[in-house]
Amino acid sequence: MSSPWDLQTALEHPAAVQPGDTIWLRGGSYTAAMYVSDLAGTPERPIIVRQYPRERATIVGGTADQGLVTRGGHTWFWGFEVMGSRIQPILVYNSVGDRFINLVVHDAGKYAGIAQFTWTGARQTEIHGCIVYNNGREYNLDHGLYVQNDVATGMLYVTDNIIFNNWARGIQAYAKVDTRRETISGIVIEGNVAFHNGSISKPANHTKQIMVGGLVPASDIVVRRNYTYWRGASPRNPDALSLNIGFVFGPDNADVVVENNYIVGGLYIGKWASARVRGNVVSDYDGPLVVTDANVSGHTWEANRFYGDPTAASWMHAPHPPTTAATWKAQAGFPNPGSYAGNGAPPNHVVVRPNRHEAGRANIIVYNWEELSTVSVDVSGVLNAGDRYVVQNVQDFYGPPVASGTYDGSAIQLPMAGIRPPAPIGTEYTPAPITGPTFNVFVLLRAP
Repeated sequence: MSSPWDLQTALEHPAAVQPGDTIWLRGGSYTAAMYVSDLAGTPERPIIVRQYPRERATIVGGTADQGLVTRGGHTWFWGFEVMGSRIQPILVYNSVGDRFINLVVHDAGKYAGIAQFTWTGARQTEIHGCIVYNNGREYNLDHGLYVQNDVATGMLYVTDNIIFNNWARGIQAYAKVDTRRETISGIVIEGNVAFHNGSISKPANHTKQIMVGGLVPASDIVVRRNYTYWRGASPRNPDALSLNIGFVFGPDNADVVVENNYIVGGLYIGKWASARVRGNVVSDYDGPLVVTDANVSGHTWEANRFYGDPTAASWMHAPHPPTTAATWKAQAGFPNPGSYAGNGAPPNHVVVRPNRHEAGRANIIVYNWEELSTVSVDVSGVLNAGDRYVVQNVQDFYGPPVASGTYDGSAIQLPMAGIRPPAPIGTEYTPAPITGPTFNVFVLLRAP
């Protein structure tokens, strides 16, 4: 403890580091042109690089394109902050089995906060519990997460991340045709929250919060239990629905499962030979509600709930123009795609998503359509009686907690007042909308 390594030395896998070891990052700022990790654990005994308890460690990107490049394998990067690189704060490069857990990634220059591309050889990656915001500089091009994967080398898991106010999309799983081998297959996108991505660009951009698809066919895709929100003030882009599964200018894709998502801002499902679309809640207020592509013969739609005017021209089955829900249903040939719940907003909805790697931690998503000043949240599946806890609004993650105490087994009360989102650093931007009291996202943490 009295004679620590510098960070780059630690990441170069010194001889003292063995599989199963933990490298602790002490609090403070780590600044270099770029940090490159060659740490290599094993599947059974990963190496863990983790922020020291009750300290705040920050990697500040320098003049290089990336802040942190990982090219070893079976290393878990856990709990620290990465910010301010020229392009991606984190690039997953030619590594196998790396995990990125509960990181805070923000205010980078270009492309994405966390990027994984198949042409780099990255595989079997997990991105879990990260908070990703204010990344990008280029209109409609720079995203929170930009991912690719090849199912032949294993699955990619993008789970329980909170992604907001990035320059373009929240999560983009996209590949294009060029000289590099880019693929979109074997990706699970589950439990993520994506809201107001595109809002800070100049001009503000009503864009896709989660997008899967590109100029190469996608396959083996699962999009499950994600949560989107868009209530910006600028005019709605009619082809930018919040959950956009398929690329209108791309080829036909193979198979996708889209289930149990809570979608504010519309749903597009297009160009899939096989699609199972079930259990989703879809709501919108000023634009298309549901858009489907021409060929849906291999699609199964069932048990979805739609909150929007079924008589408005908010439903579209290509190549037909926008129409009513009844006409859309007939054009698509769906016998019973779900129930039309009416013009009003859905009932209030509170979701608690326990963190799979860190006991006592959870994401809390609140759709407060009734605009209550506080909401009650049951966290009995996360905390035990006697646990001390704090709750942070994710838009002020390092600020004062909005709630704290010792858990007594009853519901905790969270304030729903809107707070000002964090301002992007070092660039001109459009101020992001304030989400409260209608919508807020919190992070519950077990306190020491």
